Amino acid sequence: MDLRSLIRDMTEDGEFADTSMNRLAQFGAVNRPYLGATLLPERMVMKNIYRETSVRYRTIIANDGTRYSPAQLKKGELVGTMLVELGNSDIAREITAEDYDALLELLNNSADMQAQARIINWADVVLNGALLEHNEKQRWQAIVAASVVRTGDNGYTETVAYPNPTGHRINASGVWSSDAFDPFTDILAQADLLESKGFTVNRIIASRNIVSILANNDKVKARTGVATISATGQLQATAGRASLDAIGAALSRDGLPVIEQYDLQYRTQTGTTRFLANNAFVMLATTGVDELLDQGDNTPMLADTLGYTAIGRAAGQSMPGRVMRMEAFENKPPRIEGEAWMTSLPVITEPEAIAVISSIS
Repeated sequence: MDLRSLIRDMTEDGEFADTSMNRLAQFGAVNRPYLGATLLPERMVMKNIYRETSVRYRTIIANDGTRYSPAQLKKGELVGTMLVELGNSDIAREITAEDYDALLELLNNSADMQAQARIINWADVVLNGALLEHNEKQRWQAIVAASVVRTGDNGYTETVAYPNPTGHRINASGVWSSDAFDPFTDILAQADLLESKGFTVNRIIASRNIVSILANNDKVKARTGVATISATGQLQATAGRASLDAIGAALSRDGLPVIEQYDLQYRTQTGTTRFLANNAFVMLATTGVDELLDQGDNTPMLADTLGYTAIGRAAGQSMPGRVMRMEAFENKPPRIEGEAWMTSLPVITEPEAIAVISSIS
């Protein structure tokens, strides 16, 4: 068997389609998890342009009544809409002549399964992974900045704006790395904002840089017991830095969750960039909205999502989903070309469940 025949058979057997449509892949690998996917998981949509109506039902206590009196109508809905226009993204890569020869050698040694495994792994990481990371990048742009910036070749750029309630995204009111400022001032203020709207903070996500700033701040040390304050308000000891566990304990005493560190980066042709900005502190609240991921026998449920990442119908397709194509060429230089493309956009349906502190230094 030659590589062209092998790839044709793999295509007909649906191996590339199964790889591109694996919804569990959106969460990344064990050693490279995408936290944004747990907040805005993928959802297949049939239209590429539509208006999303988000309705949040706030709980209102029932009144007493008589046994046969009519139920009393209560109004407490929060209704908002967002025009969703999905964007298009794509990538093309190739297995070079050197790797082509290595695969051909496997075929010559009757190691068809090994050759297939290598091709699928390459397609999953290089092609499908590129689309997954594109979605993850946009998720964090939407959460932190309430906007997604689409960029492409030839200087193309477009900004998609999201609902951005007043006060939910602020800059730090002081210098967190200064011992004269207590970062908990900003943290508790944002927690109070969410609580005032009926939400409870259930996740805090930030970079290691933010954790280090907190760990070295004298006022945070005092909250954790690493440093002590005298009766006159003077700092008496500054031994070491506060641990992540100690900071978590201090947050817990104020009814807040521990910090989840998120430092994952994605690669571009010119370097690497963080999914979550290095200077952002993200607080998320319970929403009561669950997302069911239909994945055959393995159907996980995500709780307290903020919305979803819409996956629409890609160019030339009758159904929504990511698309992957592979083709082998025997002309010089011999190679395997792969392409993947999709139509997608994160959609936030719970904008008031997000509080962000940015420009932390």
